Amino acid sequence: MYRVDSQVLPVAEFPFATVTANQLSFAERDERYRLLHEWPQPSYRHRSGLRMIWKYDDVRAVLAAERPEISRANSLEPLVGYPRIAATPRALPHLFRHLIPLPATATADLTDDRLHRKVWNTMGGPAGHFTLRAAERPARVAAMVEHFDAALAEIGTAEATLDVTALSIAYATGITGSAVGLPAAEWRRVAVWSGAQSGLLGRWMRGRELAGAVAALGQLFTASGRAVDHDLRSGTVGFATRMRDAGIPRRVAVSAVANSLAAGVHTVSGSIQQGVQRLLSDPERLWWDLLADPATSGDIAVKVLQLDPGLVAWKRRILRPVTLAGGTELPAGPVLVMFAAANRDPAAFPDCLSTARGGKMPLTFGFGAHICPGKQSATLAVEVFLQQLRRVAPRARLVEEVPAPGRAADLLFSGADIRIGLGGRL
Repeated sequence: MYRVDSQVLPVAEFPFATVTANQLSFAERDERYRLLHEWPQPSYRHRSGLRMIWKYDDVRAVLAAERPEISRANSLEPLVGYPRIAATPRALPHLFRHLIPLPATATADLTDDRLHRKVWNTMGGPAGHFTLRAAERPARVAAMVEHFDAALAEIGTAEATLDVTALSIAYATGITGSAVGLPAAEWRRVAVWSGAQSGLLGRWMRGRELAGAVAALGQLFTASGRAVDHDLRSGTVGFATRMRDAGIPRRVAVSAVANSLAAGVHTVSGSIQQGVQRLLSDPERLWWDLLADPATSGDIAVKVLQLDPGLVAWKRRILRPVTLAGGTELPAGPVLVMFAAANRDPAAFPDCLSTARGGKMPLTFGFGAHICPGKQSATLAVEVFLQQLRRVAPRARLVEEVPAPGRAADLLFSGADIRIGLGGRL
């Protein structure tokens, strides 16, 4: 039998057959990922229809999608599929109002290599919009601190406790919304909109829930279009004008804004939530205290994004049967590329729970031509949040509360419901 905290798993049960990372504490995730790398087979066909892979070299190869048998075209397809959406009467008005014609592909699933290089370079190249240049780092940090303070003022504290989940979402929406030129008045709705996109990608929805997600996704793209048009009319030098000046069509620019909002909010906020849970669960606070030193705080942010990312997996499609370099055979069909699991592969990271640098490059932000262009900004955002949280609440502790209703199963995105006691006044 396999033991996971108080749970016992039958030997024959795949560690992620019935639960997702989104439903587990960090300790349960650690144990299930450990058991995953002891599984005798290199892949597993999940009940969702996706074939899961988790070994580092396999994940890296499929993420890169450089072989003709591997496609990235399904990366942003709804998990339930478009036919299910079209068969949901409540969803149709929202679909036709906001999402017909379907949005252009822009980043993760763009198969036009020439256009993709143009989009990626505009976003994350040497002079890209999200690229963090050394001379700009102090100003970027100062702006992120302002977003933290604004989010803290918005969320407030109640009886010397702080809702870290709400704080991280407000912070991430501010940072991401301002980066792509979304008006501040709309930042509060970004979390709902991005939740809709992430939910459609990684959750099995039906009925009213599915219709609500389609409506929110439509609003995300409509608001993104308004933001692009406003910046182009005003002549503001920013995301939209960079796209225009690079010769990128408006429809692609709108999708790039929407995808940046959705991915940015969930990756940053989910990583923060799960990271804080891990840091404050250590009675000795070793990693928590390393945040006080600028020389080591970056290492903690990198480690959080390796072990506890808000985005844990991504989708690819095998067009025809393929054997990867390591010998793993994959049949045709959709694949779930579990990079959060790959980030713990003992073959790539002999001691993944150590803060010492070592092992291969974590795959949290992808690999190859489609690596996330916002990688540097997201990593800095996590570092700044954790630094500032420790600054305002150095003696913070996790608050034990009556368990909330279970988190929804989500194959792609993960987070945690975290509230802390401040251990003293702010």
